[in-house]
Amino acid sequence: MSELPPHLDRPHIRQFHPIGVENDQKKVFVALRDPANLRGDGQCPVVPPELLPLLGAFQGEKSLQEIGEVTGAPSDFLVQLVKALDESGLLWGPNCDRLEREAMMRVATEGGFRTAAADAAGTTAEEAKKNIGEWLAAAEDPELDGELLGIVTPHMDYARSKSTYAAAYKSIGLSKKWSRVVILGTNHFGSGDGIVMSRHGFLSPFGAFAPDKPLLHALEAKLGDRLFKDEVDLLGEHSISIQLPWIHEVLGRVPVVAALVPSPLVPMIADDGARVSFDEFVPVLKDLLGDAEGETLVVASADLSHVGPQFGDQTPVGTEIRRQVEAYDRSLLSTYLEGNMEAFLSKVGHDQNHQRWCSVGNMTAAKLATGGLPELVEYSQSPADLDPQGAALVTCAAMALLRVSTA
Repeated sequence: MSELPPHLDRPHIRQFHPIGVENDQKKVFVALRDPANLRGDGQCPVVPPELLPLLGAFQGEKSLQEIGEVTGAPSDFLVQLVKALDESGLLWGPNCDRLEREAMMRVATEGGFRTAAADAAGTTAEEAKKNIGEWLAAAEDPELDGELLGIVTPHMDYARSKSTYAAAYKSIGLSKKWSRVVILGTNHFGSGDGIVMSRHGFLSPFGAFAPDKPLLHALEAKLGDRLFKDEVDLLGEHSISIQLPWIHEVLGRVPVVAALVPSPLVPMIADDGARVSFDEFVPVLKDLLGDAEGETLVVASADLSHVGPQFGDQTPVGTEIRRQVEAYDRSLLSTYLEGNMEAFLSKVGHDQNHQRWCSVGNMTAAKLATGGLPELVEYSQSPADLDPQGAALVTCAAMALLRVSTA
């Protein structure tokens, strides 16, 4: 197979989202969805589920011949498979690079990252607005004692956590006019291991959310264009776009600054200064928010634990596992609510983040950048009735970050 280009002969697969599908004969297959949708047409390869372990061998380390020797897969089949993956942009290499450039050109031409944010709450913007309005009306007033600086809110789908979203956004109230929103998200599928930002805004069914240019320019002046090195990661990142319907309903189309924030506990692959680290970014953001005109709301788009077979555990989620997960979540939350981020990060690291809190980075950044003291408004777990097989349990919380008077 030496006649193949190097990126095909030693294939390195990008992250993909496997989705079960059925054909007309009810036979199950797996669609390999590209979270970034680099092609722009939503098309993706479909393979039998028994091929998933084979795809795990595509890590850029072994040649197709070596992979064939280990797995027994025929060489002709492997060549056909890697060519299909490459065409879809799912292999790192020249075609993926070209698709990334074309995707970002579309963003620049259209004026922002496209998002189907309303689909999470309804099939149209009108339906989404109605649903979110009803969810907010059903939420209790948190009766917070202190000046609101930010919130922590879920980023999972609304079906599993709409009441917790509503509890977080109900905390905002009507006492301030906000000049901008800084959304701190989680990089679920992208390749960037530093801070990921963009100069572009977001296009939603509610209209365009323009970027806050003064804050972006100030960040770039301090940290350079390294901030935008991996901006393609924002193409498919839901932790930013899923907040937009709520922001629109509660605040209107205020300017938005979005950043994907890594965990400070995970070392960068190459700490060579090419990307902005957590430790560089947070103090700069804090200083600039203090100097910015008007009021800034910081939104940490954060889920907590991820437990169950879907995330690599052996045991299906049942009542006892749910109880254990909540007990640990509340123990870790109590440390976060004390406001001591050094103690919080120490506990997460000591426990090796065994329940897979996915948003340690943006929760910590939100606390440090605002200086607010967290207050828990609601804790919730994804409902058992939506997952009768116990495949996955995801937890989340609504919290307010408050400036509390010391007088």
